[in-house]
Amino acid sequence: MALAARTALILPRAAQAPSRQAGRRGRGAAAFLRAAVALACILPCTSCRRGAAHPEAAPQAAASPQEAALAARDAQEASPGAYGGPTFSTWEKEGKAVDPRFTFPEKTALPDTGEAFFPWTGTVSHHFLTDPLIDSWFLEIRNRRDVRHFFILSPSHFGLSTRDYSVADGRWECAAGSYVYTNRKLSDRLCAALGVDYDNQVFPDEHGVSTLIPYIRRHFPGADVVAVAVQGEPPLNMDYCERLYQALAPFFDEAGKKENFLVVSSDFSHHGTPEQTAFKDGISQTFFDAPTAQNFIAAVCDNRPSMYVLANLLAPSARSYVLYHTDSFAISGMDGDDITSYFFSLFD
Repeated sequence: MALAARTALILPRAAQAPSRQAGRRGRGAAAFLRAAVALACILPCTSCRRGAAHPEAAPQAAASPQEAALAARDAQEASPGAYGGPTFSTWEKEGKAVDPRFTFPEKTALPDTGEAFFPWTGTVSHHFLTDPLIDSWFLEIRNRRDVRHFFILSPSHFGLSTRDYSVADGRWECAAGSYVYTNRKLSDRLCAALGVDYDNQVFPDEHGVSTLIPYIRRHFPGADVVAVAVQGEPPLNMDYCERLYQALAPFFDEAGKKENFLVVSSDFSHHGTPEQTAFKDGISQTFFDAPTAQNFIAAVCDNRPSMYVLANLLAPSARSYVLYHTDSFAISGMDGDDITSYFFSLFD
């Protein structure tokens, strides 16, 4: 599909019909190109027609002291020059919305086993095309637990990383005047463990992180993030994966899992026909059916180092649930020879 047609899939929120003037501001030709590629990556998911933008309403709760403190910080730092770090944009800040003609699958209900399910990690798409599914995934977490710190592991798209692991030190703007912040203390610790400095120039265009931020703000308004972009494309370097795992493991001991959530931002089969996508997704499903440190490689995705981390952190008794499995062609009916697939999963 031509770039103009792909960008038309993402609409300004105020638009009443699909627009073909979706774009992003860039700084020079290179920045414009990166922005255009980023929009092209926001592809259109499977079977039921979407009835509303966000069919499940999150329960309203009184603001916690942490949320009140965050609101006060937002107000204090909203004026130009008041905040010392970089500010990254999000689709919510830019007023984007998905095409209302797209169709989405019903959520697969988690089985009632009689035991509490406390998810602390999972996989989620970073294609804004899947907007209502991302929202539902975060709401499922919200309904089961609180989270103070989201560790987001994203592929480093567009070759912008200057470090082995790119760690963010900034904030993301959602709706006007509201932000999600880096947890500097935790990010400093992670940088030290990885042996890297901050690598902020990656994150203005990194949709593997920015796509997810507004949902965190919506469902976990007091939470902050530790955002990492990794080299997700083959060939896979096992030493690289192990270094990432060793650096993150201290944050996800039994005490850490009660405060922290590990987000593996990943899309699965890429650039296939329906038949090719079904074949690759069948392989990926074997990982979700029986996730272990030995079969993480079965997950045919764009973020295998992070899947390695997830798989190695899981306990032998861990339960795995796929809430949604769909693909870009099933959602949009477009690009049937260039399909991206999605698994929205949770683990305890």
